[in-house]
Amino acid sequence: MHRIESTRGSLSRRAILTLLLTAGGWAQAQSTFGVEQLFTLMAGQKRLTTTFTEQKFIKGLDAPIESSGELQFEAPSHMVKRTLAPKPETLTLDGGQATVERGRQQRTVALEDHPEIAVHVEGLRACLAGDLEALLRIYRVSLSGTAAQWKMTLVPRDAQAAAQVQAITLGGEQADIRSVQVLLSDGDSSLTHIAKPQVTR
Repeated sequence: MHRIESTRGSLSRRAILTLLLTAGGWAQAQSTFGVEQLFTLMAGQKRLTTTFTEQKFIKGLDAPIESSGELQFEAPSHMVKRTLAPKPETLTLDGGQATVERGRQQRTVALEDHPEIAVHVEGLRACLAGDLEALLRIYRVSLSGTAAQWKMTLVPRDAQAAAQVQAITLGGEQADIRSVQVLLSDGDSSLTHIAKPQVTR
């Protein structure tokens, strides 16, 4: 009888030890997920196409301003955000230039000369490109969560940009960015939801 109880006790202890080791390994695997690992997942996207919906929350307005459209990215640095509703507008990033088109009006600027503009768009483009070096040049970056569900916060380094944007928070799953929240320094904000993209690698 004593031998049987001893065997059962040994098996129970062994099962508990295995469970603890497995849990410890899982926790260690989760803790190793960082910005470098995330950008390894993001790297290698040659072409991406998706849709978005955006809400802008502005002080003094009773309801958010809503818009929707298409988002396209083509490596290494070409991104197009095309708003279709309520009014057509196209923002094109190509290398170091940004072009905004509204009807017959068009304006092109160099991003390096306008950090207050670059801070709004370069974070998303750098993430789509998997370009961590470009991201770190412009923002201080922090990451939380796991590969299955993560949140990354970007804080502008440039004082002129920081006067416009307090922080940008991106949320996603694996290599896919699914939301972008922008908190402006004056208290206004925007929230963009991005549909699961079609990706060519």
